[in-house]
Amino acid sequence: MADDLPRLADLPIPDTVQPGRGWSPFMLEMAAHIAPKHILTLVDRFGGQDIYVPIAVENSPFLDVLPADTVATISRVYGRERLKIPTAREALARARRAPVIAAVRAGRLTRNEAARMIGSSRRYVAYLANQTNEADDAPVFVPRRAVDSRQIEMFPEPPAPVHPD
Repeated sequence: MADDLPRLADLPIPDTVQPGRGWSPFMLEMAAHIAPKHILTLVDRFGGQDIYVPIAVENSPFLDVLPADTVATISRVYGRERLKIPTAREALARARRAPVIAAVRAGRLTRNEAARMIGSSRRYVAYLANQTNEADDAPVFVPRRAVDSRQIEMFPEPPAPVHPD
């Protein structure tokens, strides 16, 4: 199972993420207008860039990564401005690793598996899981069951019945 575990950068940003350590003042300001998950999605995609925000939503570079209503809010609040999007590496890493730490606490992942996923030591994972309140309210990461492609399906779906016309 350890070989098919995702890496930190491949983990999704949880819907329940909240502003915290690693959030810049600009990100905290944006949190008054849009959901924290959308802010992290924005910095994940555009971090380190200066992005012009047009008034017209249909011209926004954010349409490909954010919902239209969120893009409309950004255009209303920041329209005609050039935004310096922070990289927010710490905030992204903390958000993505929270479900992994929650899975360690719930017994769904071993410390070794979690360490491999988040790119840290087993000792640091143990510290996060046992001595911090990080990920207290995070959803639990559930690893997918490994399937060997050479194994046949024991309980295949039955074929659909054929009705004569």
